[in-house]
Amino acid sequence: MIEKVSIQKIGDGYGIILPEKHLDKVGWKEGDLVEIRSDSEHIEVVEPRGNGDRDREHLIAGTAMRNYYAALKQLART
Repeated sequence: MIEKVSIQKIGDGYGIILPEKHLDKVGWKEGDLVEIRSDSEHIEVVEPRGNGDRDREHLIAGTAMRNYYAALKQLART
């Protein structure tokens, strides 16, 4: 879905008013945090990967390494 919106001055920065139908489509609401990525041609607004996700991944990896230490050590030798 493509829709044109204007950039507006807000305080010392700028903002874009996102139409509600676009927010509903991705399940975002007022107050949600988003991550902004940009390069020389594009700006992308995405749901951030929070530290909670990273912490959870580290916990799972640590548990797997402890549980399979012997097997991983053997695999490292080959």
